[in-house]
This record gives sequence, structure tokens and C-alpha cells, in this order.
Amino acid sequence: MGVIGLGRGSLSLISQIDSSLGGNMFSQCLVPSNTNPSITSHMSFGHGSEVLGNDVVSTPLVFNDASNGAYDTQYFVTLLGISVEDINLPFKNGSSLDHIVKGNMMIDSGTPTILLPEEFYHRLMEKVRNNVSLEPIPDSISLGYQLCYRTQTNFSGPMLTAHFEGSDVVLTPTQIFIPVEDDVFCFAFSSTFSNEYGIFGNYAQTNYLIGFDLDKQMVSFKPTDCTKLNQQEQQYTSSSPVSLKVPRSNPKGLFYILALATMLFLH
Repeated sequence: MGVIGLGRGSLSLISQIDSSLGGNMFSQCLVPSNTNPSITSHMSFGHGSEVLGNDVVSTPLVFNDASNGAYDTQYFVTLLGISVEDINLPFKNGSSLDHIVKGNMMIDSGTPTILLPEEFYHRLMEKVRNNVSLEPIPDSISLGYQLCYRTQTNFSGPMLTAHFEGSDVVLTPTQIFIPVEDDVFCFAFSSTFSNEYGIFGNYAQTNYLIGFDLDKQMVSFKPTDCTKLNQQEQQYTSSSPVSLKVPRSNPKGLFYILALATMLFLH
């Protein structure tokens, strides 16, 4: 297993192949964690990897000013808040949008869960718990302090919507709660040490065709059944790009695709 560097810096693969593939851009489509191991995730590079269609939403890529240039190769966007069904929770409790730090979320497919500042995480977790009819599993050695539920049927939970600057990305229960053992589903969000920043991890990115356009400095999201992308991709991209299949690194589907700093950034 190796790591492909697809950051915004001059040494990354995407920057080095820019001239030969007709564009400084790529797209990815990650399959859910419980997908049959024979089905792979998908990546496309260069001209033709643009994400198109009526359902596409886009948000600007920004640089994180607080890092003083240390993380300029990472992919930062601005998260305004998250809705649980129709209840909107702002990124900062009681703050106006003017007080939200630009570039407060890193998009990273090497991090499994969505990581949020602790105060925001607990507000969100409490609202999610109030929208699930099942009783949570008590804290245990094996599961820790996660919000988890036990059910022998398909897990049914609330819909979440991540409100990025200029776009709304809907998260379904399969992206929000992940199977960790037989009949047990846990909330795929965690808290961080940072009060200002978080990470949009790979569980939330599954079943989205996500395009990174470094020429336009935009990230685009298209709801997609990534398990069937080979049959669908001509509907969603402008032409035939250079593409590859990405096998999952383990049965729980942790995709180590982008060589991005994560936990160091959050300390």
C-alpha cells in the first residue's frame, strides 16, 4: 500500500501532471465502508474529471490564514454550520457568520470521521441523539464514549446537511452512522482539540463524486452511487479523463488517498 500526494503544492502528483493532462484538477468517488471488497473507489485526473450536472454544488477552496503558510498544500473550505433535519446548528454557538473563521474545515480522505471542535460536536451529538428513537448503547470498553446504537435492522437516523460557503451537502444515515461490529452502528463524528477548526473525513465523502479544481480554486460535490460509477461517470464528467480504481485499505473502508497532515494541524 502506498500514498499518493494530491495536495495543492508544487510537488504533488496533481501539480506535476497538470500540463500533460490538460488541467490542474481531479475527482474522487469513495464507496461506503460496508461495500463488497471487490468493488473499488474511483479517481480521475485532468481534463474530463470536472464534476458536472444539475445536482452539483460547489464551495471555494481557501487558504488557512492562521497556519502562517504551514498548511498551504491542504484543502480548506468554510463550514458555516450543520443542520439536523430542519434545525440549523451554527459552527460557533451564538456567533454570527461574520465571526466564523474562513477555511475552518480541511477536506481529508485520510481521516475517517468528521472532526469538530468539542463544543460544536457535543451540540450536534445531542441533537442527533434526540432524533434517534433507539436507546444508545451505554459506554463500554470496546466502544468507548461514542454515540452507538444496536439494531438488527437497517439503521434509521436523521438526515444532516453540512452548510459550506455557497453549498449544502446532505449526509444520509449511512454516512453519519457506521457499522463497527455486528448490529452496532456508531456516530461517525469526533471532537478535536481545536476550538476553531475541523476535518471533513472520508465517511462523509462516500457516495459523492467530489471534484477538486485547483485552477478555479473550487470543490464540487455530486450525489453519486460510487459503487456504480463506471456505468454512470459519463453523465457526471465532461469527457473521458485519466482514471484509476482505488482499493479500500481495510474492511472498514479507510481511504488513504491524499497525503495531508491531519492530527498535527488540530493540536
